[in-house]
Amino acid sequence: MSVSRQQRVRLGVLLIAMTAFFVLILFRLAQLQIIKAGSYNEIVQRQSGGKVAIPAERGMIYDRHGRLVAKNVNRSSLYAHPESKRELRQVAAYLEGLFSIPSGTASGKYRLEPNRFRWITRHLDDRTAGRVAKEAPRGLYLRSETRREYPFKQVGKQILGFTSIDSEGLSGFELARDSMLAGKSGWADIRRDGLRNTFRVKETALVKPVPGASVVLTVDWHLQEIVEEELREAVIEYNAESGLAAFVDCNSGDILSMAHYDPNEKDPSRPVKLRAISDQFEPGSAFKPFTAACLLDAGLVNYTDTVYCEMGKWRVGRRTLHDDKELGWLTFREIIELSSNIGLGKCAVLAEGEDLLETYHNFGFGRKADCGLPGEISGMLPRLRTVSDYNISALAMGHSVAVNALQMALALAAIANGGELLEPHLMLGTVEDNGYVNRTARRTVISRPVKRSSADSLRSFMRGVVEHGTGKPVNSEFVSIAGKTGTGEIPNLESGGYYKNRFTASFCGFFPADAPVIAGIVVLENPKPITYGGHTSGKAFRKIAERYTVSNPDLFEVTERTYSESPQRLEMTSEVPDLVGRDLIEAQRIAEKRGVKLRCSSAEGTVTWQFPPPDRLMLLEDELLVEVDSSESAAPVMMDLRGLTIRKASAWLNHHGIRFTIDGTGRITKQSVRPGQSLTSTPVCRLTCRSS
Repeated sequence: MSVSRQQRVRLGVLLIAMTAFFVLILFRLAQLQIIKAGSYNEIVQRQSGGKVAIPAERGMIYDRHGRLVAKNVNRSSLYAHPESKRELRQVAAYLEGLFSIPSGTASGKYRLEPNRFRWITRHLDDRTAGRVAKEAPRGLYLRSETRREYPFKQVGKQILGFTSIDSEGLSGFELARDSMLAGKSGWADIRRDGLRNTFRVKETALVKPVPGASVVLTVDWHLQEIVEEELREAVIEYNAESGLAAFVDCNSGDILSMAHYDPNEKDPSRPVKLRAISDQFEPGSAFKPFTAACLLDAGLVNYTDTVYCEMGKWRVGRRTLHDDKELGWLTFREIIELSSNIGLGKCAVLAEGEDLLETYHNFGFGRKADCGLPGEISGMLPRLRTVSDYNISALAMGHSVAVNALQMALALAAIANGGELLEPHLMLGTVEDNGYVNRTARRTVISRPVKRSSADSLRSFMRGVVEHGTGKPVNSEFVSIAGKTGTGEIPNLESGGYYKNRFTASFCGFFPADAPVIAGIVVLENPKPITYGGHTSGKAFRKIAERYTVSNPDLFEVTERTYSESPQRLEMTSEVPDLVGRDLIEAQRIAEKRGVKLRCSSAEGTVTWQFPPPDRLMLLEDELLVEVDSSESAAPVMMDLRGLTIRKASAWLNHHGIRFTIDGTGRITKQSVRPGQSLTSTPVCRLTCRSS
């Protein structure tokens, strides 16, 4: 069959049209995929996703014994990003039902707008987050965030400080070391499907965040807890306006505890400063040991020299110096023990004023200790514009001198350790990726303000203060304490001079007196009606020393207790599980998973008590004590305490109200009440210990 000319024309036109159509499609594809690929790719990226920052996990904080004192907890946060007005209305309606807010107000309350990111609420509780995950309409999303938590609650918060909701340090150590703890944020690529039907945002890391460094503090959180409790009790008992305290390791310079208590503080959970380093006070008679150090070093006095103390009143030029008691002839030692202003003043005028100031400066006064926390002040040493016997005498007993609590603790440590002022350390080191602690704090001697021979004499004098001087109320049958009382007048900063009815009561000292380990100070602002340091702050100091010594006897076996220089690996520790209320079989299974050994009072039953308590860290080779209540046993029985430390054994005995005595130091080798013996009565258990 022949094809007509007209048909050939039609077929040609159709072929040309089809060819042109495909050429046009290919050109358009080339235009989209090659020529304009970059611009369209940007549009696609903008419509289907974007980049968001992924916060880095903040570093953990541990105390010197591995207790976790600041950690991160994952929480879900809710935010809105509606893509249209319809999504916006759905989001607003859902939020009004979720949070029970008036109808029609959610949009304005949360400032909702199409294509705008808005936080709704941060750190939801798990129940609400679970509900949102199931019910939320398009435009509402959950994001996982970390929240800073402090396992010991308020204990040590003045040192640690706190963070913002975005985990930024705002005060204390969290602020001072924010760059170290915070790490570096990463970036994520957000993707959604073409229909935008996803309820969740998939975040794929483009740049992974770098976690912050975990650090170990020099602070002993057990001592910190004791100091805060006793300081609070002292302020309340003696009607003081506030209280300060600081304690350091005499032989390393490590800061073991710092605290303040102010009953009028607005929000103790968000402390803005640590008054133990940010507030200054006039030390009064507590300053006398440093004057005595200058006089002894210069050979101007001997501890057997006698001075007439004028029966309590001494005319110096046109001024009069007073003692609280009518004192006559005293040796230099007795002048310190009985805190005679006149006696020390008469000795001090033998020295040059500049020599005294130089000694005070060498003890660290008048300059910052640089402990590593914000807000620290340097205190003040006066300038002797006119040198007179009265000015020298007043300076010798701490008048016109301003110090903070940490400076006093470090200066006392210099006397306690034989004459070396040590650089203070708050951060012991960092935790490496392999779990080992890299100690960065090194024992550093800043100055030698007093000779060893003079320091030895001063320690003896200060022990005498407690045994038969102004510090008698501080004397303890549990631990030997040496120190110096102080009752200073409070300066009137408005009109000048001093208040006649407002005083600062203090006691500074160290323990044990024969082999000092810890030095510190307790200060009470304006206690009343009793104003003497020995009867107020001194008693608080004694209670702190007693409680810490009784609960940690092993720490005082070595004269120079410093943190081990050898690496300590935190992976060799495990967090103590909460076993109370669990069946013993289940408790053993949990303990085995944690790598923790159990020492039980019975072979079966329910766990009713444990030591250490939950959420603490313990070495894997150590044992967790558990009290097991068996229904078959009518009365508890004695546990096998052999091999335990005194602290653990005493915790179990105190739990049962059993009186006990201790012979020796170290770990328990014998017990007078045999294991398994019924405790129907409360016998006295004699424990025999031996150092390993």
